Parts: sequence; C-alpha cells; structure tokens
Amino acid sequence: MKVFNLCAVLVASAALAACGGGGESDEAPAEPPAEESAAGAMESSVDQMATEVSAEAADAPSEAETAMSDITAEVSEAAQGAADALGDVAQNVAETVEDAADQVGEAVEEATGAAGGDGALLIGGLVGDAEAGRRVFARCRTCHVLEEGVNRVGPSLYGIFGRPAGTVDGFRYSPANSNSGIVWTGEVMFEYLENPRQFMPGTIMAFPGLRNPQDRADVIAYMKENGGMGG
Repeated sequence: MKVFNLCAVLVASAALAACGGGGESDEAPAEPPAEESAAGAMESSVDQMATEVSAEAADAPSEAETAMSDITAEVSEAAQGAADALGDVAQNVAETVEDAADQVGEAVEEATGAAGGDGALLIGGLVGDAEAGRRVFARCRTCHVLEEGVNRVGPSLYGIFGRPAGTVDGFRYSPANSNSGIVWTGEVMFEYLENPRQFMPGTIMAFPGLRNPQDRADVIAYMKENGGMGG
C-alpha cells in the first residue's frame, strides 16, 4: 500500500511539473517555480515513505524471530509430554508382565506342592497324589517293583521315566515292547496305563489297565517319588 501511495505521489508531482503548476498568472511569481515546489514535495514524500518502510523492515525480523522462538518452545514442550507419556506406558506394561509372571510361578508352586513337591505331576490336566498312588501301585506289585535290578514277572520299574522301552537288563521283552521305539515319559505312561494292550498291540503284559484318569496320575506320581526317576 505504501509503495502504491509513493507511486501516486510521484505521478501527481510529475503531472504538476508538466502543467506548470495550478495555472499561469500575468504577474511575476512570488513563489518558487512550480518545478521546484513539485520536486520538493516529491522529495519530502519519498523521504517519509522510506523512513516508514525502513522502520517496518527493521521490526519484521524481530517479530518473526519471536514467533519462531514461541513455536520452538511449544514443540519442545509437546515432545517432552509425549516422551513422558510413553515412559509411563512402558513402565505399566513391564509391571503387568512382572505381575503375570509372579502369578504363574505361584500357580506352578501350588501344583507341584500338591503333587508331592518334586514337580512330578500335572498329567492329563490332573495333579498326581503320590500317597494315593501308593495304594494304586499295590495292584502292580505282583509283576513289578521299583527296586533297581529286581525283575519279577515284569521288569523293574526303577528309572523307567526317560528310558526307552524294552531296555532293562536281564528281562526278556516281547518284540512289541522292545521294538516300539517309545520313551517312557509321564505323558506316555499315562496313556499306556489306560489300556496297555490297545496302546501296544502284541505286548505280553496281562494287566487290563487303569480306566480312572486320577488313578493313573496318582500312580505315576508315586512311581516318580519312589525310584521311577532313577538315582
């Protein structure tokens, strides 16, 4: 706008100079010639405009710098707030995971404690009771014992867990047993004891099995605590 005003002043002054002022008089001029007046007015206007423009130009960088400083401060504050929020979230997640781990640990301790304290048994979703398993094992004693190296009608069950089937020294196994390729674990024994002949067709074991899942879990717990795990 100021540039436009300056141009208008220049044009008006030039027109005034071209026309010889506001009109001619028969008398000699008492004032300076029109050209000098127009030039003076134009020079004064130009000086004034230059002063104003210079002042605004001087203020502009200062105002821009202030605005930029304010924006920078706001961005920095927002970034710090976001960092703090993320830190809180991470801390909450870590605490939640730690609490969950503690709860799982407590549950495992309770389960293993109920099984006799040796971590023996959560089989088929059941916790084995070694004391109850002692009574169940009485049905097995005709053929098996848990003493090392003592074979009866059936082989010694000492150290049976973790051992391949058909490998007790001094006992003559059926081909079905010795060639089965199975390794006796708690889970395998749990399935086998339900119906031995169905699980291992051709076995010479005459025992019909334990249909009650809790009986199987209990007797496995007893076996593990009394020689079934070996030395």
